Amino acid sequence: MTLTLRPSIALSFLLVSILSACSPNPTVLQDRVYGSRAVPAPAPAPVQKKPTAAAKVIAPPKVVAAPAPQPSKVITHQPMQTPPPVPVAVEEPTVAPPVVEQVAVTPKAYASSPAVQALIRTADAEAAKGSLDKAADTLERALRMEGDNPDLWMKLAKINEQQGKHDQALGMVSKAQAYREQLN
Repeated sequence: MTLTLRPSIALSFLLVSILSACSPNPTVLQDRVYGSRAVPAPAPAPVQKKPTAAAKVIAPPKVVAAPAPQPSKVITHQPMQTPPPVPVAVEEPTVAPPVVEQVAVTPKAYASSPAVQALIRTADAEAAKGSLDKAADTLERALRMEGDNPDLWMKLAKINEQQGKHDQALGMVSKAQAYREQLN
C-alpha cells in the first residue's frame, strides 16, 4: 500500500492544527502557576496645588563661606633615619664529639646440621687424597641440603679453582659472599 503525497500532507496539516488548538497556552499556564502577570499600575502622583498670590515665597538659605582652617605647624617630610642594626650574639651549640665504639665484627658462622658436617669431612678427605671430582660431588650433595651455607660455596669454589674451572669458581665466590652478607 503506497500513500500518495497529497493526502498524507493534508492529514499531517490537519493533525497539527487540531493539536496546536488543544494545547494550553504557555503564558496562560504560567499565570495559573505563578499568579497574575498583570503589572500593577503606579500610584497616581499627588496633585500639587498652584501657589496662590497670597502664599509666601520662601527664599533659599544663604550660604556663608568660612575660610579654611590653617594648620598651626608646618609639616615637612624628612626621610626617617633608621638606627644601625645591632649585632646579635648567637651562641653556637656545643656538639659533643661522636662516640664511636670499636666493635669487633666477627663473621657469623653458619650452623650446619650434623649430616652436612659429615659430608664436609668426607669431601675434605677426598680432596686430600687428590680425587677432586668426588670431593666436588660430595659438596654439591651437601649444598642440596643447605643451599644458603656460604662455607659450602667457598669450599666448592676452591675445588673448582683447583680443577681449572675459573668461571664457575668466580660465580660460587660471589654467591658465598652474598650469603655471608645475609648472615651478618
